[in-house]
Amino acid sequence: MLITSYGVTDPGCIRNENEDCFVSCPDRGYFAVVDGMGGLRNGAMAAELTLSTIQCYLESSSGRPDVTWPFGYNISISLNANRLATAMRLANRQVWKRADERPDFGGMGSTVAAVLIEADEAAVANIGDSRVYLFRAGKLTQLTTDDTWLAAVLTPGALDAASRERHPMRNVLTQAIGSQNDVDAHTTEILLEPADLLLLTTDGLHSVVDDDAIGATLRQAETPDMLASRLVQKARAAGGPDNISCVVVGAHA
Repeated sequence: MLITSYGVTDPGCIRNENEDCFVSCPDRGYFAVVDGMGGLRNGAMAAELTLSTIQCYLESSSGRPDVTWPFGYNISISLNANRLATAMRLANRQVWKRADERPDFGGMGSTVAAVLIEADEAAVANIGDSRVYLFRAGKLTQLTTDDTWLAAVLTPGALDAASRERHPMRNVLTQAIGSQNDVDAHTTEILLEPADLLLLTTDGLHSVVDDDAIGATLRQAETPDMLASRLVQKARAAGGPDNISCVVVGAHA
C-alpha cells in the first residue's frame, strides 16, 4: 500500500499563538495531531512534549522484538496498537512529571490522535477530543472516541449538532495527556483499501466544521495537501475560534 500525506496547522482567527502541533511521516508510517492545554506557554510545551515522546517511542520500538513494554502488553490488540497506546501513556507520564516541577505548570496537558500504518493495516489511537476519521467510498466515519463529558453521559443521537454546540459542558474533557497519573488510550484497527482517506484533526477543525461539510470537502478527490488546506480554510471561514490542525492520509494500491 502506497501512503501519501499532508499536514497543516494554523493559529485560527482569534488566537495569536498556536498550541497545536502535528507529525506526518509516511515513510515511517506514523501520523499524529496534538492540541495543547493549560495556557499559552504551558499548552505549547505540553503539546511539544507529547509529540516528541510519542515519536521517540515509535521510532525506538520499530522492528525491535526486544522492545520494552513499561505498562505491560495487551494481547487483545495488535502490536502496533500496543505501540501507540504505550507511546501515549509514556507521553502522559512525561507531561504529568513536567506539570509537577513548578506551580505555574499546573493544569498543562494535551489531547492526541494518532495513526500507525504497516502494509494495509492501520492502528488508530486517541486520548482527549482530537479525532481520526475514515473516508471510504464517499462515507465519513469517526474511528476515535471523544473523551468528553457529553460523549460519556449522553447516548448517541440524544442531542443534535446545534444543541451540542450550545451545551455548557461541550468542551469539558474527561481525560487528556497529563491530566492524571495514568491514562487509557482508545484504540481501534482497520484494513485499508485503495482510495481510502484518513483524516486526523484537532477540535479547532471538527468543532466548527461539521461531519457533513468535512465529507463534502473530502469528496472533491484532490491531493492530501489541497484537501488539508481546504479544510483549514473552512474552519477559518466559520470563525476559527481555536487553533486548527489536520493531517490527510491517502492510501493507494
